[in-house]
Amino acid sequence: MKFLKIFAVLGLINGDVLAESDIDPEALAKRSLSQLANAEVISVDGAVSEEAVLSQGLKIRSHREGSILLSRSRGFMFSRSGALVNQVVSYDGSTVYGVGHTSKIFVSVPVSGTNDEVMDILTSQAGAYLPGRDLFYADVAEELLAEVSESHYLGLAPINGAACHYVVMRGPDVDWHLWMNEHDLLPCKYMITSKWMAGAPEFEITFSNWDLNPAISDSSFTLSAPEGYARAKFVDMQPEY
Repeated sequence: MKFLKIFAVLGLINGDVLAESDIDPEALAKRSLSQLANAEVISVDGAVSEEAVLSQGLKIRSHREGSILLSRSRGFMFSRSGALVNQVVSYDGSTVYGVGHTSKIFVSVPVSGTNDEVMDILTSQAGAYLPGRDLFYADVAEELLAEVSESHYLGLAPINGAACHYVVMRGPDVDWHLWMNEHDLLPCKYMITSKWMAGAPEFEITFSNWDLNPAISDSSFTLSAPEGYARAKFVDMQPEY
């Protein structure tokens, strides 16, 4: 891989990039992701940067901010806001909800299952969008590492003022990158490159304010329709470029 050769040369020149060449990148990623899998309750803020390739071949990049609140036993909530979208999607153990503030719509659908099952249903069947959900499955390390064919540790990199271990994993359809805080190994940033899609669009989410023991209540994941919002389907909540 050409870019990895470039990193290697830089490492030999300045002594920084590959100074910890004995680090196992997959073991490091597993240690980081296992913290999330083992946490009963999680809250975190995220800044999402995502590319899309339009039919004319024009590549655009959208920037959104949001937060994630998840309880392994009670449900989850994903929020995101940006120029084209301002919405919340949640699950409280018996119902999934969606609030689209830009289009003033509300979604409420009875459903049951584990968080993992409901996230899959929402994204594959209902057209919902849960940015960064890859890192919040119960078996996140096993899922992400299962098809890794090549892995590399690329040293420490600054993310939002923190020194973060940087690893890159090569897979059959996507390559993914993970930056982990040097001190607690919590993810600083996660990026996916879709290699075989036209234009190789990238998705990345930069994390801040991790809390692996936030306070929640029985109503933390239950949403109600704001006044004046119309009933709709999850597919109606997606922005059109």
